[in-house]
Amino acid sequence: MYKIYTNSNNDLFCYFDIIKNALDKIGIESILCEKPLGKNYFIIDYDPKEILNEYSRIMNENNITACEYSSYEIMSKVENIQYAPKVFLDHLKQQHIQYFFDQFNIGVYQGFSNASCSLELAKILKANIIDFERKYKSCGYNFLNLNAELAYKSAAAIILDAYDSGCDFLVVENFYSFYMFDKCSKELQTISNRNFEDFYILSFAELANLALGIVPYTLKKHKLKVSLINENRS
Repeated sequence: MYKIYTNSNNDLFCYFDIIKNALDKIGIESILCEKPLGKNYFIIDYDPKEILNEYSRIMNENNITACEYSSYEIMSKVENIQYAPKVFLDHLKQQHIQYFFDQFNIGVYQGFSNASCSLELAKILKANIIDFERKYKSCGYNFLNLNAELAYKSAAAIILDAYDSGCDFLVVENFYSFYMFDKCSKELQTISNRNFEDFYILSFAELANLALGIVPYTLKKHKLKVSLINENRS
């Protein structure tokens, strides 16, 4: 039984707790931790020592997984936890997959992480992975509070690079980039004077769910509406 820690109590970001649905679907028992990651550790001026001390107190069981890269990156400094997307990929078999993505051009944003799990999943799903120049550039979240205009320009440049390179959608592995690309999409379109309402962002967990035939509730929370559902059912 894996115990999953998530930021599911924060409506500002994409919910990554749906990784549990994907794990359940392929026969991996898991339970969401009763206490989500309650500290606002994604705030720029957080106190890492205080937060890590809290993690040390609450993480006292085996088989703990972090469901999203940003939380995993921080929590792994406390003990050798596991990364939920990696656990999912380690147990995923071809017979679990209901929908392949061979008709889609997928971009994978790698700015804050190497996004190796998203890249591996895209390959398993037979998607055409599009290379785009700005995939390693900062999405701007780190300096959003210091210079919002520059942050929005940075994020918009990444989105438009992926869009203009022929990507149907962009996959991300952390909620910092999801926030910038999706939640701030109106600001990005305004500052770039470009419209990309027909483009959208998916988290690793959402892509995994869709591949298994699950339509995650999180899609309804997206600012950039996901058209993939109808396309994938046609």
